[in-house]
Amino acid sequence: MLENKTKKSEFQIELKNRFSIFQNAAEEIISIEDHWQEIKNAFTTACETSVGLKNRKHQEWITPETLVKVEKRKNIKNILNNSKTRSAKQSASREYTIANKDVRNSARRDKRAFVDKLTAEAEEAARANNIKALYDNIKLLTGKYQKGSRPVKSKEGKTLNTHEEQMKRWVEHFKGCAKPGPTCKKS
Repeated sequence: MLENKTKKSEFQIELKNRFSIFQNAAEEIISIEDHWQEIKNAFTTACETSVGLKNRKHQEWITPETLVKVEKRKNIKNILNNSKTRSAKQSASREYTIANKDVRNSARRDKRAFVDKLTAEAEEAARANNIKALYDNIKLLTGKYQKGSRPVKSKEGKTLNTHEEQMKRWVEHFKGCAKPGPTCKKS
C-alpha cells in the first residue's frame, strides 16, 4: 500500500488513535449508517493528516489568480448543478457563463505573458550567444524536437549541401536500382 516506511507508520499510528477514540464511543447504540460514516471519516481524516491530499499539477504558466478564478468557477458550477428551481438555475447559469469567460480570458492573458517572457529570454540568450538557454527556451515554446537528418553523400563520398544536389543524387540512386541486374546496392 504505502511504500514510504515513515508515512506508513504515521498512517498506522494515526489510524489506531482514531479507532481508539471510536471504540470508546462505540458503546453507545447507533445505526449501521452512522457506524459506517464514523469508520469512513476515521480513515479519511487519518489519510489527510498523515499522507496529505494529492497535489494536482497545473501548467507552469497559470498564475495563482487564475487558479482562484478556476476554483470560483467550480463552486458556481456546483451551485448550478445542485439548484432545484428554474430561476435559481438561470441565475446560476448566468453567473457561470460570466465566470467561465473570466477564466478563459485570464488563462489566455497568462499564456500570452508566459510566451512573451520566454521569447524575451530567448532573444537575450541569442544576443549573449548562450546557445543552451536559447535552445531550452525554443524547446519550451515549440514543444517539438527536430530529428536530425542524415547527410546525403555523392559517389565520391563528399557531402552534398544543396537540396538540388541531394535530389539529383537520389534520382541517380533510384535509377541504378531500377536497372535490370543485381539488386540495388548501397552507393
